[in-house]
Amino acid sequence: MENARLAIASPGNLRLAINAIMTLDGFFGTVHTERYDQGLTKEPSDDKWKDQLAQQNADYRLLRDCAYALKHGRLTKSKPRLVRRSDQIVTMPGAFDAAAFRNNAFQVQTVWIEAVDTDHRAGQVLQGVLQFARDCLSDLP
Repeated sequence: MENARLAIASPGNLRLAINAIMTLDGFFGTVHTERYDQGLTKEPSDDKWKDQLAQQNADYRLLRDCAYALKHGRLTKSKPRLVRRSDQIVTMPGAFDAAAFRNNAFQVQTVWIEAVDTDHRAGQVLQGVLQFARDCLSDLP
């Protein structure tokens, strides 16, 4: 989770964003193991369980597709993906956050995820996945 917080705090740092994407995807594998061992999840396959989560949460679906693309470079199988290539996670100059005027409204660089549906700011996706992770952990003792 700290990796995601660091990436969110440095929205133009591609290395931190990639590290957070990969770490959070791996984290969900650990959550699956814990939930499965405690009988809270009946699905024995973490991949199938993650697919179920991806259907429930758009940010997690995008993050998971990014993690696969980063791991493999290019996804060629027919499974529908929002991101198919690792080079769809890019740093772009001069982003402007029109939603709020604050000290960091103007960013020199921002990491973007160029997805099939639309482009996404990596920091916003990471924030959404962090909240989703908290929700997934809420019933663990």
